[in-house]
Amino acid sequence: MEIVAPPAAAAALTSAQAAVWLDIKCAAPGYNFNLAEAVDIFGEIDLARFLAAMQTVADESEAARLRLLDTEHGPRQIVEPGFSGELPYLDFSRERDPKAAAQAWMRADFSRAVDLTRGRPWLSALLRTARDHYVWYHRSHRILLDGSDGGTMARRLADVYSALVKNQTLPAAAALPSIAQLLQEENDYRGSERYASDRQYWMQRFSDAPPPLTLAAQPSADGAGLLRQSARFPAAGVHALRGIARKLEIPMPQLLIAVTAAFLYRATGMADMVIGVAVQAPEILPLRLALSAQLSIEELMRDVSRQMRQILRHQSYPYEQLRNDLHMPPGKRQLFSTVVKVESCHSDLHFGSHPAKLRQLCGGSAQDLAISLYERGAGQDLYIEFDANPALHDAQMLAEHQRRLLTFLAAATHSPAQKIGQLELSDATGRKHLPANRNDAEPAAADSNLARLIEEQLARNEHAAALHFDGEPLPRRSAENTPG
Repeated sequence: MEIVAPPAAAAALTSAQAAVWLDIKCAAPGYNFNLAEAVDIFGEIDLARFLAAMQTVADESEAARLRLLDTEHGPRQIVEPGFSGELPYLDFSRERDPKAAAQAWMRADFSRAVDLTRGRPWLSALLRTARDHYVWYHRSHRILLDGSDGGTMARRLADVYSALVKNQTLPAAAALPSIAQLLQEENDYRGSERYASDRQYWMQRFSDAPPPLTLAAQPSADGAGLLRQSARFPAAGVHALRGIARKLEIPMPQLLIAVTAAFLYRATGMADMVIGVAVQAPEILPLRLALSAQLSIEELMRDVSRQMRQILRHQSYPYEQLRNDLHMPPGKRQLFSTVVKVESCHSDLHFGSHPAKLRQLCGGSAQDLAISLYERGAGQDLYIEFDANPALHDAQMLAEHQRRLLTFLAAATHSPAQKIGQLELSDATGRKHLPANRNDAEPAAADSNLARLIEEQLARNEHAAALHFDGEPLPRRSAENTPG
């Protein structure tokens, strides 16, 4: 990066941005910091109005207008008065396979490293694959703030475009704090009593933290890249989980974190577990849990909910500062290497009269493993993405872990009062891929019981697929083929 003198208008980075900047300096070659989403729009759009809507949203967003500088006084940032970059429109409809060509273009873009001081860390583009199918593509670097939430930006773009095609007044944009406001709030916070209280909370929780949990069966190695495995948990099961969340009066994201944590415990045997949980972009904070085979899923759900309330109360304390307090050098040991992210988005997207669907394309490189669960509202499947470090995991291993999580979710929906040690984890074929520290002494239910749990859960719709994996429905075991 070229070192320059900071202009008068340049501001310092926030603590979260500074942590990402430091990560960039310490990252292995090929590490990807890009976040990318796509919105499929099913209908013919008004091109001129759509491009105008893209320009409006870009002008509104500080993330889109942000420029980074590496100065003699450290990294600095400038927010341009308006967006002056390109907003590409690409027509792939004449290609032999338009959807594949569009997907290849997006993959090439989000797989490319962005030089923050020379390139733009934010991109918005419109891709056409057919007369009645368009894709809005959005890519942002992890160092950005409001630009990291593609769902929020997609909804704003949909609202602006819809207003333009109906010749209506543009709806007011959501009021987001400016970088100047965030920096002032951080400065005030560091001089407050709350800062000391938050530090005390985190130090008490993590001064004796265990080693990071991992599902990797092979030794740690330096490496980076993008390795993703996708699956879907059926809407009927999601409906059952929502019923449990209502009964326990806990938010659905916290319930999903708890079930995933239970699966991780069964896969590793780590009773004292620290995982990262997504609180708000770009912050990931540590969650420490005490687990045992005798703990019920319901008890764990309540404990996760209680601890998440504590985390949210103390979330202003920077994670990187906590690592400094715990004498963890930059780029070295972390409190966690496995991250669980849950995103709930219940808003239907429409561009004018055309329905649209958001899909995540890239969450950046993972240090070890990131498990992302996307809840899209009533009547929709739960989308599950495993993003892994290919130096630690391979595709076959990820696929087997993901199948276990799917069956574990199905079992948890059937009986949340069941003990974690009684829930089925895997079949015999997959056991050889479990990490060495898994406690094989714990009891497990028979495989046939698990199949029945899934069938009972989905009995209300005999034509529904029991589970989806890697975009394909998994075949359901028929009653006559199920052992008694």
